Formats: sequence, C-alpha cells, structure tokens
Amino acid sequence: MGSRFAPGAFFVVGLGCAQASYKQLSRNAREKSEIIEEYDHHIETNRFRVLPRDVVRGRHNPLHSGFARRLAHARKAAKTTSAALSLSVGMSADASWRLEGGGRIPRLDTVEKLASALNVSPCLLAYGVEMPCQPQVASLSMGLPDRLVRLRQERGFSRRQLGRMSGTSDNFVQMTETGTTVPNIAKVEQLAKALQVSVCWLAFGLGTPELPERRRPRSDRPPAPAPSA
Repeated sequence: MGSRFAPGAFFVVGLGCAQASYKQLSRNAREKSEIIEEYDHHIETNRFRVLPRDVVRGRHNPLHSGFARRLAHARKAAKTTSAALSLSVGMSADASWRLEGGGRIPRLDTVEKLASALNVSPCLLAYGVEMPCQPQVASLSMGLPDRLVRLRQERGFSRRQLGRMSGTSDNFVQMTETGTTVPNIAKVEQLAKALQVSVCWLAFGLGTPELPERRRPRSDRPPAPAPSA
C-alpha cells in the first residue's frame, strides 16, 4: 500500500516546524534583550539617586561610603566596561557592576586590585583621599597586620579593648593581626577611627600615621578690641 503523502512532504513539514521554533526563540531572545537594556538604563539613571546603606543625611558619613560612586567614575574615566574590569582583576564578570550598585563593601585587597587596574590610588578609590602611589610589586594591604599590631601596642590597648572601641570584636582584631582574614574597607576605617590614625596609612601604608590637622572653624565675628592701657 502506497504512502498518502507526496515525496518530500515530511521534509517540508519538518522545515516549517524548525522555522517556527527559530522565530519563537528569536522573539524570546529579543524580548529578553530589551528587558536587560531597560534594566541597565534604569540602574545607570538611578544609581546615584539612592544613598548607600551606611549613608545618613545630616551626619558625618564614613569615608568609604562613596566607594561605589568613585569606582564608577574611575571605570568610566578609564573607558572600560564593568565586565572587562572585573575579569582583569580575576573576579566574576558581574562583580564590578555589583560593587558599583552599592550593595557590597569590598575587601581591602579587592580595592587595591581595582585601583591598580584603573591606575588610581587605592586610598582615593577606597576613602576618597588622594595619596601619591607609585606602582608596587608587593601588595600594600598585606602590611596591614603588622601596622595594626604595632599601633595597638603603642596605644596600650588589648585586642578586646580595640574590638569594643571600634565596634568589631577581639576575635576580628586577632584574625586581622594574624592575617587570617582580610577586612573590608569599612572595618578598617572603624579600626583607624578607634586608634585615631590615618585610614590611608593603616590600610595601605600611604602617608603618615598622624591624622590631618582639622581646619580652624570660621568666625564671622569681628576681632575683639584690644584692651585699653
């Protein structure tokens, strides 16, 4: 008994199904691409309208709070993409994008790698403080444990005392001093504030340990008259 279908009918039907599937996949891919583009535009437009979590209006905010904004600015100045920057320092492709979003506080060594890739000072990137920094072979942040131990002992603080003063813990101080953990830039700033030392020096060994002198407050009052003789 002969076939009811003409020769080549199965081929035509199969080709038609393949074309339909291809059109559907193309439509889905186009819709996803449009969603991603719209989301990226939303993030780029509103990124700096939202304050980081640790920023409070009307208060003296920590230096590290502007890290996300500084990273985005430095990356754009270097004319590179978030993915390219991330991959250049050995991170996942979306790591820099997430950091620019302000949802994560990076570790000290991560900031140093990013700063090196962007050819900026690590202290400028981490804390917004411009410090001359020449390209280094060894990591600057690796000296943190020694600097912390020396300074804590000079101040006469125990690990427990420093942990309490900095809002961390004695275990955190111990792990930082022994190099067991690499703290993030927020924790280092807390330690520097408790020790009353320059955060750039503590974090990266840049500059001097002394805090910069505060500017004298302005006074709009005229000087007092000299006492009469």
